[in-house]
Amino acid sequence: MKKSIFKNKFRFLISAIIISAAGFYGCNNDSSTVTSPSDNLNFSVMSSADSVGDAQNILILDTVKILIKDIKLDVASEDSANFKVGPFVLFLNLSSSINPISSSVIPYGVYKKVKFEVHKLNDNEAIPDPEFADINGRYSVIIKGWYLGNYFIYKSTKSAHQKLSFPVDLPITMDYYQNITLVVRPYIWFIKNGAYLDPRVSSNSNDIDNNIKDNINHNFKAFRDNDRNGIPD
Repeated sequence: MKKSIFKNKFRFLISAIIISAAGFYGCNNDSSTVTSPSDNLNFSVMSSADSVGDAQNILILDTVKILIKDIKLDVASEDSANFKVGPFVLFLNLSSSINPISSSVIPYGVYKKVKFEVHKLNDNEAIPDPEFADINGRYSVIIKGWYLGNYFIYKSTKSAHQKLSFPVDLPITMDYYQNITLVVRPYIWFIKNGAYLDPRVSSNSNDIDNNIKDNINHNFKAFRDNDRNGIPD
C-alpha cells in the first residue's frame, strides 16, 4: 500500500506545474472540479460558532494563534501523506468565518484521518512570529483577551499531537480536489467542570494546557467541507 501511494505521488508531482496557494474553484457537496493539475487538497480553518463571545462578558478572546507542524493525512494506520510540514502560525479568525490555510498535492487514495502537532518551538528552529519566543522561553499557543474586564495574554509552552478522524472518508483522485475544514473551539480551553479558569492565575495553567492538548471536548474537529459552510459534507 505504502509503495503504491508514493509511486502515485511521484507520478502526479512530475505532471504538476506549480502548487496553488488558494484552491478556490466551483464546488458541491461531493467534490470540486480541478482546473489546475497542481493541487488536489485545500485546508481551511474556522473558529466554531459555539465558542465566539461570552454573553456574561466573563471571557472575551480577541487573538488566538497556534503554532502548527506536520499536517499529515492517514490512509491506514501505517500509511500517511504529508500535506504541510511547517512549523507555521495558524491565526484564528474569531468571527466564525472560514479562511484558507494552504493547498497542496497529496497521493491519490481514500483518507480517514488528519493529524498534526501543536508545536512548541525548539531552540534551533526559526521563529515565524516574534510573540512565540521571548526571554522566558518559547511557546506553542498565544491567546489574548479580557477576563472579567481585565486584559490578559496567555502563552502555552506545551506541545500536543492531534489525530482527528473524518466523519466521512475523504477520497482524493486525479479529477477532483477536496477541502478540509479544521474547526477550533478556543473558549472551552478556559473551562473546567463548567467553571471558567482565570488565565491570569498561574495555578490554572496546567488545566488550560491540558484542555488544549487532550481534545476531550472536541476542541479540534476536521471534516470534508467543499462548500466551505463550516458543516460536514
